[in-house]
Amino acid sequence: MSKEFRLHLPQEQDVRRIEITARDGIWIIDPDGRTVFVNERMAEILGTTVKAMQQHSSFDYLFPEDQEAARQKFEAKKDGDDQAFEFRLRRLDGSAVRTRIWSRPMYAFTGELHGIVGVFTELDS
Repeated sequence: MSKEFRLHLPQEQDVRRIEITARDGIWIIDPDGRTVFVNERMAEILGTTVKAMQQHSSFDYLFPEDQEAARQKFEAKKDGDDQAFEFRLRRLDGSAVRTRIWSRPMYAFTGELHGIVGVFTELDS
């Protein structure tokens, strides 16, 4: 006898409620670092828009000298590291913003890496 398992996703209105009430930035990226989802607060932290972020890699919001450290963190996250950490990001105007990041990998039912979800708290505010 086989049982059917279904993934129950939140309704769109539930996602919107979480997104609107979040005081922190929420950013989901795919395994290549491209933006899949971002909320308004995350765009605000980076001084840009949701639409603009959806057209850029997460690595576009880093300073050149931080690229290597970010890539190492990214690889560690893909491997399952779930430790929070602090990191400097680059706003659209070129200024720096310090953030505390809690992130976890997201996996498909097949076990394949689907992306990374991160919650960003602005430390400079």
